[in-house]
Amino acid sequence: MASNAGDPSLREEMYDAPEVVHRKVRRLAKYVRNSKHMIAFTGAGVSTAAGVPDFRSGVNTSLKTGAGAWVLRDSTPEVRKANAAKRITTSTTKAVPTTTHMSLVKLHDGGQGPLKLLVSQVGFSNPTHAAAVFK
Repeated sequence: MASNAGDPSLREEMYDAPEVVHRKVRRLAKYVRNSKHMIAFTGAGVSTAAGVPDFRSGVNTSLKTGAGAWVLRDSTPEVRKANAAKRITTSTTKAVPTTTHMSLVKLHDGGQGPLKLLVSQVGFSNPTHAAAVFK
């Protein structure tokens, strides 16, 4: 099994101010609108909004899914118990595709949109990407 990403400071959540996020989203949207070919690299974070837990989120994460599986594995029993009490998760077989999943589908548009390739770290353990139906 893989490690939990080592140094806990690497799992610290960082947030941009709303105006910074807005500026970054506008810039990204401009790049997407002007592209003819694009590749999206995604990971477990795309599915956490659907309630599917990830592997590396720290014990103090703001995600409703709680700390990641590898982080919990390496934590004390007290930390695991405290995390379990506040954790809200969904089975990967019951998760509903998120707005992000559906946006990726729309960008692909049956091969006619600019999204030509989706590279996902998630794999087959989380079928939420597939449920969004790339054809």
